[in-house]
Amino acid sequence: MQTMENGIGEMFRQMDRMRHAWKDVTPSKRLNKSQFGTLFALARVSCQGEACVPPEEAAKPVTVSALADVMRQSLPAISQRVTALEEKGFVERVADPADRRVTGLRLTAEGRREMDAAFLQFSGILSRAAERVGEQDMRILLRLMGELADALEEAAREASEKRNKGE
Repeated sequence: MQTMENGIGEMFRQMDRMRHAWKDVTPSKRLNKSQFGTLFALARVSCQGEACVPPEEAAKPVTVSALADVMRQSLPAISQRVTALEEKGFVERVADPADRRVTGLRLTAEGRREMDAAFLQFSGILSRAAERVGEQDMRILLRLMGELADALEEAAREASEKRNKGE
C-alpha cells in the first residue's frame, strides 16, 4: 500500500470526523439540515438580499428549478424536500400571475418563523465552534475549504467524464 505522504489519509480521517460531528448538529426539532438549507436558500433568493418582512408580501416566488440551480442540487432532491416543507406548512406554491403554467415557491409566515428560530440555534452552535478555532484561523479554514471543495468538484467531474468515455 502506498504511503500517504501527501496527507490523503489524514484528510480522509478528518473529513470522516467532520461528517460524524456534523451529523449531530441540528438546526431545530422540526427541520433537518437539508430542509433548513432549503428554507434559507429560498428566503435569500426570493428576497434578493432585501429584508422580506412579512414574507408573503415582499418575497418574489422562486421556481423549484431556480432553487435547485442556486443550491447546486438535483431537481428531484429539491422537489422532494419542498414537498415535505409544504406539508409542514413552511412553504407554499403560488401561481405566476404572468404565466399560470409556472408555479413558484414562497416561505409562509410560519416557515419564516421556523427558519429564523433554526438559524439562531444553528448559528449559535457554529459560532461557538468558530470562536474556539479563532478568527484568523477561521478565515484561513474557510478559504481552504472553498479551495478544497472546488478541487474535489473538478476532480469528480473529470473522473465522471472519464467513466462516461469508458476510460
